[in-house]
This record gives sequence, structure tokens and C-alpha cells, in this order.
Amino acid sequence: MSRICLVTARMALAAALCFAPAAVFGQEEPELIPEEKAPEPAAPAQDTTPPSTASGPLRPALDFGRWREMTARERQVFVEGSIQTMAALTLQLRSELDVDGRVPPENLAAVVRFLYDSYPKFPPAAYLPEMESIYLKPEGQALSMTECFRQAFRRINAR
Repeated sequence: MSRICLVTARMALAAALCFAPAAVFGQEEPELIPEEKAPEPAAPAQDTTPPSTASGPLRPALDFGRWREMTARERQVFVEGSIQTMAALTLQLRSELDVDGRVPPENLAAVVRFLYDSYPKFPPAAYLPEMESIYLKPEGQALSMTECFRQAFRRINAR
């Protein structure tokens, strides 16, 4: 009986030695739900909060740098001036079309579409927050003030 116990003990030891390396060096199971790392937050955009008071003359270029230097009132005046200019232009074109009437028929549809798309449909106060939202994004900060206004104008008028 002791011989059977000895054989059994040897077999158990051999099995343990045989399966132990497999357990130690065995392939690890992949996780059922892989852990994904959260994406890195985008680089924060520059602050677009208007200064409370004017601090000297504004830069001559109409770009994002100038937008940051402008007070809230100066920004409002810029948008109001842009809206009034577009309204005046389209009204003048409409009046000239009614009087003159010499637009070739093939061009008339394009002129009418231009007038319809270019006439402001909302008060200036609606366009200013849209410009602010465009300038809050890093890609918007590469736009000039005129391009930013045009994008805001298209977005608001498309509603």
C-alpha cells in the first residue's frame, strides 16, 4: 500500500509540475469589455469674453485678435453695421431691378436668389451670439471677423 501511495504521490507531483508552468506561462484571456481610455480634451479655445472697458485704439486688421480687444458695445456696433450694410445693399438692388428691368431672364433667378439670401431676416442681436459661438471654437478663431460674420449670418438665416 505504501508503494501505491508513493506512486500516487509521484504522479500528483508530476502532474503538478507539468500543469504549473502552463498555468504560469499560459495565455491570458482578453477582457470581455475592453477598457477604453477617455479621449484627451481638446485644447481650450482662447477666451472671447469682451473687455469691460476700451484699452486704447483697436488694431487695424479685422481678425480674431481685434475681436478679443473689442468691448461688448463695439462688437454690437460691428454686427449692427454689417446688418445695416447688407440690408441697404439688397434694398438698393431690389429698387434698381424694379425700375430698370434689364436683367436677362437667365440671370434673373440668380439675382433674386442672391437678394433673398443676402437680406437679413433677424435683428442684429441674433447674429452677435452666433459669432461668439463660432469664435469659441479653435477652428473659428482662424477666421477674420468678416468671414465669421458671414458664417453666423448664413447659420441664423437658414433657420
